[in-house]
Amino acid sequence: MRVLVTGSSGRIGGVLLEELNRAHEVVGYDRKSPEDLPEGVRFVQGDLLDREALGLAMEGADAVVHLGGIPYDIPPLHEVFSINVQGTYNALELAVERGVGSFLHASSIMAYGFGQNVDPLYFPVDEEHPVRADRPYGLSKIVGEQLCRTFNERCGIRTFAFRLTNAVSKGWNDDRFPLGELKMEVAIHQYFYVLDFAAMIEKVLLADQLQHEVFLLSALDSTHVDSTEEVIARYYPDVELRYEGLQGFAPFVTMEKARRLLGFEPQYSWRNNG
Repeated sequence: MRVLVTGSSGRIGGVLLEELNRAHEVVGYDRKSPEDLPEGVRFVQGDLLDREALGLAMEGADAVVHLGGIPYDIPPLHEVFSINVQGTYNALELAVERGVGSFLHASSIMAYGFGQNVDPLYFPVDEEHPVRADRPYGLSKIVGEQLCRTFNERCGIRTFAFRLTNAVSKGWNDDRFPLGELKMEVAIHQYFYVLDFAAMIEKVLLADQLQHEVFLLSALDSTHVDSTEEVIARYYPDVELRYEGLQGFAPFVTMEKARRLLGFEPQYSWRNNG
């Protein structure tokens, strides 16, 4: 299978190139050249708004993993929204034109709006929880998810959106965990290992019975130094609890949907694999 990865020179993209290259023919696409391109991976330099370059990079692709875009609310904020939305639209439309079978979009937990004057309605958060982002980055991810659904319904391309939490990977030398207080509140103290993301992508590519889905992606524990029960009691005492059993560092989001539809179970934890 030939897989195009947009945004391939970023931290997540670099790991995915290496992992997906083990089983697929992989093409990377980004505005900047990668620091270390895995052997056998082809790279095309270009912008998401350059439809000609993006279309050429997509030739012959069976699947697109769309990571490209502005990753946070980085001023000027109108560009965060416009580039992310137009870039996703371009990638989807070109994928349809070139007969790509599957489009996998990197959305974000920021679509919920947590940490932006929005608290969760219940824990653990699932894919059915309302998305209430009120800032450009989160809003762009909501629109991106909607574009995926629309292109699936109108054009038949398989589309998937992953609401990613905070990305970590071996060798990044991040000094972020454990956390206290409200650091990283926007992600509800959650994270994922990029190796788990690569494994989840493989599951989705093989799940022919699925046509369009939104999935959360998180490890099976939190980033917080305190137990989940303590954190909820301290900061979210009025939030409804839907845990079957709340123990230890249980995640603030649930991976039940991915477990049920994909048979996917995250394998990595910063507490054991850091």
